[in-house]
Amino acid sequence: MIDPNWDVADLDPVTWRAIGEYVRPTRYVQAGNPGEHALYLLHDEGTVLNAVDSRCGRRADLGVDKINNPRETAEALYSRGEWDRVHVIDRAHLKAVAAEAQSDPHQELTLDAYYRFVYQQYWDAEGGYVTSPPRANSWNGWTWSGVQAWIAALPGPSAIGLGVIGDEGLRIGVLAVASDGLIRRVTSFEALPLPRTAAAVTQAYFDLIWTGMAELLAPPAALLICTEPVFHEWLTGPDKSGVVRRAVAHGAAFVRSPASS
Repeated sequence: MIDPNWDVADLDPVTWRAIGEYVRPTRYVQAGNPGEHALYLLHDEGTVLNAVDSRCGRRADLGVDKINNPRETAEALYSRGEWDRVHVIDRAHLKAVAAEAQSDPHQELTLDAYYRFVYQQYWDAEGGYVTSPPRANSWNGWTWSGVQAWIAALPGPSAIGLGVIGDEGLRIGVLAVASDGLIRRVTSFEALPLPRTAAAVTQAYFDLIWTGMAELLAPPAALLICTEPVFHEWLTGPDKSGVVRRAVAHGAAFVRSPASS
């Protein structure tokens, strides 16, 4: 799915395959983690309809027929120590969210803002969908509001870029143009007059990309060139700025951004 505000000029297949695993709108409503042993308890305004264990299927031995307080029920079941996470879900709530999300095309919203809207409908209703332990409020420390604020603070129009170099060369090469707090154009390093064989975690390659951004897109504002291990640590680790600082100190990354200038 491509945001209608984006002009997707080019995205090479290597980059697309590499970033595809991170482009998952389902994360907006994902309550648990892959591989968790979970219990799902579905009810209709308190009347239990079904209970399903992610490993062994339907459970009829829980001793729960009526739910007066979804959070207390989830916590009590979780305290048994049998599951990694317990989900207590009101079917009426899911039906209401689906109706609200689909009743209006919400054409005034960008794609990410629409998913954020669905997220809020899904999770902000007290007792509609409850988990114990509670779901994470970020994805590996990344939040919609944090990314939005960073983009909004960029001078506009401005170019930003990310280059990830693996053992076999360029793995990810993404360029974008931001203006008025939104991404307006998305392209890749393939759009620059540089051979893929030039890709390297070096100051010289960083300077070539920076210059190319200025010539092809807009005044550059931020660029990160790093190794694949650094990228994954930066993406998933808690201390993101620290990861980049250490990588720069060891020659495994080169960066320029408003925060690092």
